[in-house]
Amino acid sequence: MALDRKAYHEKYYQDHEEEKKKYREDHKEYYRKYGREFHRRLRIKSFSHYGNRCLCCGETRYEFLVIDHINGGGNRHRKEIGKGGEIYYWLKKNNYPEGFQVLCHNCNMAKGAYGECPHKHNAIEDYSI
Repeated sequence: MALDRKAYHEKYYQDHEEEKKKYREDHKEYYRKYGREFHRRLRIKSFSHYGNRCLCCGETRYEFLVIDHINGGGNRHRKEIGKGGEIYYWLKKNNYPEGFQVLCHNCNMAKGAYGECPHKHNAIEDYSI
């Protein structure tokens, strides 16, 4: 029975595709606002699951936080699942699996560029001339 319902909905949306496009176009601002809010809530929920703060420096402002692949492979994973923002949806859909952590953008970029964040050691001593 559920399969019949699914087939019905697919056919309905195919038959009314132009109406749906026009409705979305007429209500573009609403959908844009809803999409941003949905994405923001999804990010916050992901951060909450993985600790709500940068694991390296302790930053807590969600605007500065990102999800990091602990063992690398983020580029490959993003290509598999879609655009960058899809990671939060993917995490929720997969019940927030292990292998991810919260980092701030600075610590995440440093990890990618140098292999680890400078907070992990005394950067001034290591890079002095």
